[in-house]
Amino acid sequence: MDVTLAKQARQLNLRNGGPDCPIPPIILMTDDKRMPDPIPAIVGLPRRSMVIFRHYGLNPKDRAHLAYIVRRTCRQYGHLCLIADDLALALRLDADGLHLPEYHIEKRPHVYRQIPHHMLVTSSCHNMQTLRLLALLTPDQRPDGVLISPVFATQSHPGQPGMAFSAFLQRTALCRSVGLIPVALGGINPDNVALLRGSGVASLAGIGFSAT
Repeated sequence: MDVTLAKQARQLNLRNGGPDCPIPPIILMTDDKRMPDPIPAIVGLPRRSMVIFRHYGLNPKDRAHLAYIVRRTCRQYGHLCLIADDLALALRLDADGLHLPEYHIEKRPHVYRQIPHHMLVTSSCHNMQTLRLLALLTPDQRPDGVLISPVFATQSHPGQPGMAFSAFLQRTALCRSVGLIPVALGGINPDNVALLRGSGVASLAGIGFSAT
C-alpha cells in the first residue's frame, strides 16, 4: 500500500468522516481478473481498512470458499469485510456487511429492507439517478457509504475518462445532504489523490491500490 495514499486517506477520513466514521479510510475491492489471489493485497493494507469481496466470476462453491478465507484474513489483520451481492453468504460468514451493485436500487430496492441493521452497507453509484433513488429510502434503510465512480480514468475501464470533477462534487454534496458517506473509487493514485482534499470524500476505494 502506497504510503502517500494511506496518509491522504486517513486525513480525508478524519476531516470528512469524523473520529467515529463507520467506513475506514481505505477500501480494497477484490477482482477475480486483476487480483486472482486477494490475500497478499489484504495483508498489505493499513490496519483497520475494509475489504469488499467481489470475485463475481467464480462458481458459487469456489466463491464461498475464497470468501471464507478472505473473511478469516480480514479478522486476523484487523480489517472489516463486506461481501458483494450475496446477503446469504455475508450472513453465513458473519461478515461485517454487504456491498450492493448499482442495479439493486434500480430493480430490487426491497433488498435494502432485508439487511439486518447491525450490518455495514455500501452501494455502487455511477450516476445521479442512483443517488436520488438511494435518498428515497427511509433513513434506516439507506446504505452507510456510497462508492462514486469512476472518479478518474481507471484500468478497469480502459479508454474511458473519469467523470467531470464538477459532477463528482455534485454527487458528494448530495450524499452528505442525506447522510450518506461518499467514497471515491476509480483511478486514484499518489499523483492525483490531493485533488480530492476539498471534495467531502471520507474514504478511498480501489483494486490493489498499486495502480487503480
